[in-house]
Amino acid sequence: MRQDDIAIVQAYIADPQLHGAVILGPPGVGKTTLARNVAQRLEESSHVVSLFGTGVPTEVPYSIFTMQMARLNARQSGSPSAILGAVVEQIFHEASGRPIVIVLDELPGIDTLSMGILMHMILSGKAKLLVVARSATDLPEDLVWMVRDGLLAQQRLAPFTRVEVRRLLVKALEGPVAESVVATLFTASGGNPLVLHALVHEFLNSSVLRANEGVWVQAGRLEKGTDDVLFDLVESRLARESPQMRINLEKFSLLKNVPLAVAIQGLGSDEVTALEEHGFMAIASDHGRTVSFAEPFVGETVRNQLSPSKKADYFREFSSNFSFDVAALSPQEVLTYASWMNEAGLVMEPDVAVAAAQTALQLFDPHLALACARHVPPDHPLAVQAAQKRSRAHYLMADYSKAAEVLEAVDSSVLETLSVADYAAWSMDLATALVWLPGTRNRVDEVLWGAASRIEEASGDDRLDAEKFYNVARFEVHANRGEFSQVLDDLKIASKDRYDRTYRLNCCCLLTMALTATGQELDAIKLSQEILEEAERFDVVLRMQGWQMYGSILAHIWSGQWSSCEKTLQHGIDYSNSALHYQAGVIELALGVLYAFAGRDMDAAAILLVAAAQLEVRNTYTSSEVVYSALACVFARLEDPDQARHYLQLAQESGPQNMWVNRTLSDYFQSLAAHALGDVAAVGRLAATAEQDLSAGRAGPAASGLRAAVICGGSALLERLGEAAQYCQGELAALSIELAKAVRAQGDDGPRMALDVAMQSHRMELVDMERYATELALELATTTGDKRLQREAKTGLRGLEWAEEQKNAQGPGVVALTPRELQVARHAIRGMSNRDIAKKIGVSVRTVEGHLYQVFAKLGITSRTELEKWVNL
Repeated sequence: MRQDDIAIVQAYIADPQLHGAVILGPPGVGKTTLARNVAQRLEESSHVVSLFGTGVPTEVPYSIFTMQMARLNARQSGSPSAILGAVVEQIFHEASGRPIVIVLDELPGIDTLSMGILMHMILSGKAKLLVVARSATDLPEDLVWMVRDGLLAQQRLAPFTRVEVRRLLVKALEGPVAESVVATLFTASGGNPLVLHALVHEFLNSSVLRANEGVWVQAGRLEKGTDDVLFDLVESRLARESPQMRINLEKFSLLKNVPLAVAIQGLGSDEVTALEEHGFMAIASDHGRTVSFAEPFVGETVRNQLSPSKKADYFREFSSNFSFDVAALSPQEVLTYASWMNEAGLVMEPDVAVAAAQTALQLFDPHLALACARHVPPDHPLAVQAAQKRSRAHYLMADYSKAAEVLEAVDSSVLETLSVADYAAWSMDLATALVWLPGTRNRVDEVLWGAASRIEEASGDDRLDAEKFYNVARFEVHANRGEFSQVLDDLKIASKDRYDRTYRLNCCCLLTMALTATGQELDAIKLSQEILEEAERFDVVLRMQGWQMYGSILAHIWSGQWSSCEKTLQHGIDYSNSALHYQAGVIELALGVLYAFAGRDMDAAAILLVAAAQLEVRNTYTSSEVVYSALACVFARLEDPDQARHYLQLAQESGPQNMWVNRTLSDYFQSLAAHALGDVAAVGRLAATAEQDLSAGRAGPAASGLRAAVICGGSALLERLGEAAQYCQGELAALSIELAKAVRAQGDDGPRMALDVAMQSHRMELVDMERYATELALELATTTGDKRLQREAKTGLRGLEWAEEQKNAQGPGVVALTPRELQVARHAIRGMSNRDIAKKIGVSVRTVEGHLYQVFAKLGITSRTELEKWVNL
């Protein structure tokens, strides 16, 4: 890492117009390491003298030349001028005629006499200088004017970007790293290398970070950091701060992220100003001017050192400054308040605890939600609501059994006292937890029936609210079972509710999946986008967003628009937040499924292995069978039968699958894997499943299954595919219909139509479809005797074979870059900055960083300097 910075600083030292360079940056960012690496390179041709200040101002004479002073005799030590000459002569003698480079670290601790020797050597041209400092204010005055006059170049070190943190983790841990790990460690460290090192060390020691099937995954969260390196780093950062500043930092560490107005009210305007001026506080440019620690690890470390009694004292002090009206607080303020209460060991009022738990769930902090809900006594009127919050927290952590158990434990006598709306809400939470568990179908039906019976006896607004809870539960249960025809009309009605946006948008999420399954893929894609835009605009929490995501992804796949969905999923992985580990593996699984459908088996295998490793830790949405089935499919097509059979066995051992989407995808990939392994009955299973889907009104998966069956050799099913595709939307459905027409066409129309389908498939990057259409064109052209179309089809097949040979011929030294990666790499080789590249090709700087990360990973390099060797790009 930092190879570019090393080269730049080395160039500054070699520049005859400069006296040297200054490396600036916050603590732990790698300044000393960079200086050491530069010195190691310079030692081949130069004499390097490493000098160290004291870290604090000092007037101890010749403090940085202690080693040299120890070698002087009485005559040489007789006067300042004699000492200067003797020290310089000593250094010259050790240099043996080589250029001298002085490396000066640990500023501002340097005395006047030491500075005199240093300036003499620099200004006389006898030595070059490399200085390490946190900021320009730490530099002695003589060096400050040299910087201002352009005689000392400045190289500022910034914390690592997320892309650099990802690359560093992969290298340090010697294996692939799940993006949830990258997100957590990048957020916690702020990109600071020393902090990152300390956090990785602590994560490993606490088993929060562990290797699963060769992939590093996050198996929980670090409750409280104790790493000595981190503590020492923070202490050195605070060494020069006043006692009052330390008190301000302790208070600020409890505030965490709050609007600027709240920080001023709690800390005082002067204190907030001081925190910002000293570089501890960052103020965002959002609507509320949110304040947070500029270096998150400082706040975490300071807070972890506070005792519960100290936290309680600060809380009481805050309480006297402003009131805590939960209804008037923002979600982040509610979480801050709840964290204070829990960490200080104080008791929350039940209504506050329930509100805080709900907010924690909305902001994806299930552990805090559990802690808040425990403040509600079991005999309190809000106890059922608290149980619902605990249940939802377990649900977010994919512990569906515990989520159901918490609600089942509510006594029937308590349930009888609930209003019909509250009872329906309890029923909804219980039903949506039970549907993920095997053998619960009858119990789910019983819960829904009980809610419906209570609703029948009710009236007024309470009944209206209850019906909404009941409808959402009923809709999700039917979606989970794949029974879309039973609720499609009701979902469409609910999706037009004008009075309750939250209810309407959550129903729309379920409708997205229903539309996709019933062959209305383009409508589903449009609706999905509208849902996300409106939810963001009005800050609506989408409880059913998982259905929107699945529906949108499958709609893109089944309509042939997989490539446009790829960018969204990859961006979601690359720039996810630290809460991703609660959804660990789901987005990676979605991207892997996307690649598997598109025939990009190498890409699919890589991302699916990462997904599998995470889902083995937390089986979100009971998705393990899907990931094993998809891996079996791609490994079978990659001609690795042992791995394919291994994952087929894992898929079959994963237990019964309740969720219709997961069952459908698992059966699909297992059939394709079996076919690739030589099972002649696999095509028949695909066709039989497609017929079941058609009879249930699920045209989307039916057409997909028939298309796979046809490509696998079931040409007799081509007519049936054409019939099923008529009930679907999108280009892929249109191509399927055209293929069916091609078989029925007269003369040369048939092979021509098949070649057109092949051309369109090529444009959509659907290799299997392209190959099948081209083979069909050749078969039809041979039947009609059209030599020209036969030649055209054979040319197409040779092109596909050549592309496959090129792909197979690529060994470790041959790298396949995407067109965009190639474009970015070429611009980078020419010396363009990331910002200039982004402007040149019309994308964001982050996108350029992402492409360069992929290029570096594929080429096995870590810097632009190494990239220049690949001039043949």
